[in-house]
Amino acid sequence: MTRHFGQIVRAPAALLQPIRLVGQPVSEGSDDPRASGAPAVALSAVFVVLATWFPSAAFAAPCTAPGSWQEAFGGNVSITASLTGSMQLPYCSGAHSLTISLVGTTGFNVDARYPGGAGDCQGFTESLTYSGDCQTVSGTYRNDDGSSGNDSWTRIGPTIALTRALLTIINATGTPAGGLFGFSTTLLSGSNGVTLAQASGYTTSSNPDYIQLTAPGGGGAPSPGGLARLVAKYTVNSAEAKNDLNTIATFGMSCYMVALESDYGTPPSSCTSTRIAGVTYSGALTNPHGLTGTYCSSFIANVRLQGTGQLNSGSYAHYNTSTSLIDIVTSVTGADGTAVVAGGTVARDRAIIPGRGVLVDVDGVGNGLLANDTGGAIRGYRLDLFNGAGRAACAAYSNPHGVGVCQTPQGTTCPGSTLQ
Repeated sequence: MTRHFGQIVRAPAALLQPIRLVGQPVSEGSDDPRASGAPAVALSAVFVVLATWFPSAAFAAPCTAPGSWQEAFGGNVSITASLTGSMQLPYCSGAHSLTISLVGTTGFNVDARYPGGAGDCQGFTESLTYSGDCQTVSGTYRNDDGSSGNDSWTRIGPTIALTRALLTIINATGTPAGGLFGFSTTLLSGSNGVTLAQASGYTTSSNPDYIQLTAPGGGGAPSPGGLARLVAKYTVNSAEAKNDLNTIATFGMSCYMVALESDYGTPPSSCTSTRIAGVTYSGALTNPHGLTGTYCSSFIANVRLQGTGQLNSGSYAHYNTSTSLIDIVTSVTGADGTAVVAGGTVARDRAIIPGRGVLVDVDGVGNGLLANDTGGAIRGYRLDLFNGAGRAACAAYSNPHGVGVCQTPQGTTCPGSTLQ
């Protein structure tokens, strides 16, 4: 009877190990150490390549037996959390059933029983010890016929990879196939973090899986968003890959504008009133905050609130928070000294976005918003969108929340769009 070994793969010597043939059809005098009745004769002519590396960071619980392994002689091993499993060797007609017994935290013993037919493979036992990084085990086997030798296993997977398909969609891919995904968040800062849901048409067993990111509903008074840590897991046969390297930011939006003197009536007797933070401003003021002339109190209050106002003369009046004075300026600029643009620039908290010239993308608001201003009430995960001049610019603004990224990541406070 002729043996068919298949194609021999050539590889550098450092990546080659002797193969142990374990139960291909044999004739009398077979040298297969696991074939029934075969003498224990070592083979040195056939090799397999062991060249796959799996980083230890992919495993949540190192030095545990459950999971998927590649055995040195071509066997695919699967061990469950109950410490039972199977090994399918490429030259056995059936799979070995495995019972695992732990040896403290240093390794485990294997009892492999074979249900195949006579003259096929045979049962065996192994005693295996973990390597320092827990990604391989090595030791000795002993076949039921008394023959023995050396063996090693290499852990395979699971792994999980994350990408951002859209600002609010995360794509997750896991290996090997057949696992389940799980996602959660932990709020690190702020009060209104992102929520997660399966994207339409996908389930936890979809591979790849898609997750929808949603900011909390806005409306009402402006409120901050938050920063949450994203935890993604992929589990196969009780072994788990975990990625907790990424954060997701949400921003609470509000609107600011250049206050127009013409919106607030004519001083001194025809001024309209306005209410800000529970205080009503009415009537007129003369030479307020160093600004020469008489102005409606409601207009001056909004210059202080918005930062800048435009006089009926066309000049711009800027409130200086450091001196509490109103100065006449020639143009409207943000705190960073660059021009504000309606619908294109935002005020931010420098504790969250410290850099200058940083562009921010916010779902439902806009992409490439230049964060070039600050504001007294803009603290934490708040952004104040400049929307133009006059009351009408912000009258209908709903103060939404949105998932956001900084196109240039800002340390640990404002993540970028690329996921680790």
